[in-house]
Amino acid sequence: MESFESFCKRNKVSEDRKSDFLTYFYKLMKEKNIKPVDIYKPMNMSRQTYSKIISSQMEPSLTNAVKLAIGLKCSNLECKTLLKKLGYTLSSSSTFALVIRYCLENKIYNYFKINELLLDNHCPTLD
Repeated sequence: MESFESFCKRNKVSEDRKSDFLTYFYKLMKEKNIKPVDIYKPMNMSRQTYSKIISSQMEPSLTNAVKLAIGLKCSNLECKTLLKKLGYTLSSSSTFALVIRYCLENKIYNYFKINELLLDNHCPTLD
């Protein structure tokens, strides 16, 4: 039987899980040493949209949240954590979500390649 201390360690909420979307987003930016323009520009997101999201004037849609995660070159787990903070998930029952998860796991961060995979699988693109 597992000890109580071990159980608590295993189930304790990490700092990443406690933080809000923007705090976690900035943490990832800092860890990965990525500038804002290197996130939104390759993802075909306007500076205005990015600024509204970052200044909390607008909550990102699932598509924009995915673009931010891809722009940050997130791992699947980092993306899952980031999206969860906004109430989103990449469900295994969605082909769109499976394509995005496939791209993250295989480090495919190119906007055009991702959109091509989405189109090949009859999914909406990241536009």
